Amino acid sequence: MKQLMMCSISLLVVASCVREKAVDNYETSSLVKVGDEVPDFSLTRDGTTISKQSLAGKKTLLVLFSTTCGDCRLVLPTVEEAWKELREDPEVLVATISREETAEAVSAYWSEAGFTMPYYLDVDREVFKKFATAYTPRVYLVDARQRVVEMHVETLEISADELCRRVRAL
Repeated sequence: MKQLMMCSISLLVVASCVREKAVDNYETSSLVKVGDEVPDFSLTRDGTTISKQSLAGKKTLLVLFSTTCGDCRLVLPTVEEAWKELREDPEVLVATISREETAEAVSAYWSEAGFTMPYYLDVDREVFKKFATAYTPRVYLVDARQRVVEMHVETLEISADELCRRVRAL
């Protein structure tokens, strides 16, 4: 029974990423590209708000993810490592935003993975739709003027140390 459940979960994870791949490709699915200004958005969780305005003057690592996406599950541990190193830097903001998930689902995954970084919930996909039409994870490095300097889609092929270096260099 346990094997059947694990197999079913694995199929759901794969299907959630694959389903979108038939819809678009990376280039056409990206509404925000390198050089673009971050669109106006705002999310609040536990009394804390993340918005375009909160990015102003900060070097920002912005991650859009889904816990049901296998690629996200590969990228998020690197983001967590980077967050642990960057969280005390007043010039840096690390923001993770889940796409179309409940607080319970993200909280359960955060507990399972041992993550401590904060996250925000885009339960109706309204923020995600301002950035893209498909594909997670989306990792954006945003400069203090709120411009995207670097973007990674579905993968992050750098270490947490390199990610921290690039964020600090913004």
